[in-house]
Amino acid sequence: MKTAKAIACIILISVLLSSCTASRRINDLTIVQAMSLDCENSDTKITVQYLNLFANSGSTEQLQGNITETVSGKGNNATLAVSDASRAVANDIFFGQNKLIVFGIDYAQSTLEKGIEYLLSSESIRPDVVAAICTTKGEDILKSKEMGAKIPAENVYNLLNIGEEKGKAAAVTVCDLLNLYSDETSDIFLPVLSADKDSVKCEGIAVFSNERLAKTLGKDESFAFMLAKNKVKSGIIALDTPSLGRISLEIISAKAKHGVEIVNGNIVFNLSIRLKLNISEAEKTLKNKLGEKEYREIEALCEQKIKTLCTDTVRLCFDEKSDPFMCGRYLYMKDMELYNSLKPNWRDNLKNIKVSATATTSLNRLT
Repeated sequence: MKTAKAIACIILISVLLSSCTASRRINDLTIVQAMSLDCENSDTKITVQYLNLFANSGSTEQLQGNITETVSGKGNNATLAVSDASRAVANDIFFGQNKLIVFGIDYAQSTLEKGIEYLLSSESIRPDVVAAICTTKGEDILKSKEMGAKIPAENVYNLLNIGEEKGKAAAVTVCDLLNLYSDETSDIFLPVLSADKDSVKCEGIAVFSNERLAKTLGKDESFAFMLAKNKVKSGIIALDTPSLGRISLEIISAKAKHGVEIVNGNIVFNLSIRLKLNISEAEKTLKNKLGEKEYREIEALCEQKIKTLCTDTVRLCFDEKSDPFMCGRYLYMKDMELYNSLKPNWRDNLKNIKVSATATTSLNRLT
């Protein structure tokens, strides 16, 4: 049922976006750049950041400032809250250019399922919008000035996308979210943001068990998580070596593969990571050309670090009854009968799944 709803929602959104802007002039719309969902007493509070095309319309210098404003609305659910917010602006609210949806921490911990159902049912939400959680109120992200950016939401959107490539954040789209949510044994994950008046920062990745916030991963765990999810494209790995001291390795490419096998009656989740690396920086000046022995030492130490970090991170998620790696789906493809027997209590069974990670590195030799 969840899958059918998700597919129908995405098709409907595509049709609406192809015709909506053609039928209404841009000046007749309140163009949303970001929205947040928060709890306020027993109500849902929606805040939207929208373009004010007439803001700072004086000098050229003023045009370089923030050209957005925010407006909020409340109601028994998200749909009613959006309707309430629309009364405070002159034009109809248009979500066709929305980039970002932020759930406040209270909302994420108590009523996230309602928010996801809103994403499923709303004809306004595009599948490529990026979703996140704020450590405080979601509206705090929307009200941050982002160092005077013209469109603060665009900065946050870029922060998540660039951060994902480096393993420092996650850019989870509504489509990604609904894909995990619609699968009975898989669990969603979201980046965690914090905000002050002038800037937004990424604080890690939150993993869920069903709709329950299970754990927020720290810096190293988030990096390992994104490696395991096959999202990392660049970045730096710091490594302590006996002969060279502390060195930095630049990731040229990273690939991850997953699978499940049954070994002596035990389910084993296999994770294989392949990395191509450059030496980026060394604590001690490389006065002499590195020999093959030093290269192999660096590769071995890096492989052990990645193997341990990835194994521990996957294990942590499983112990928190969270399956953001779609282990259940891999088991379904491997052994449907076993999958069906475990599915009713899948998250309780995650603690019994063994994790096996391997890492293979290829370090470019300096000439």
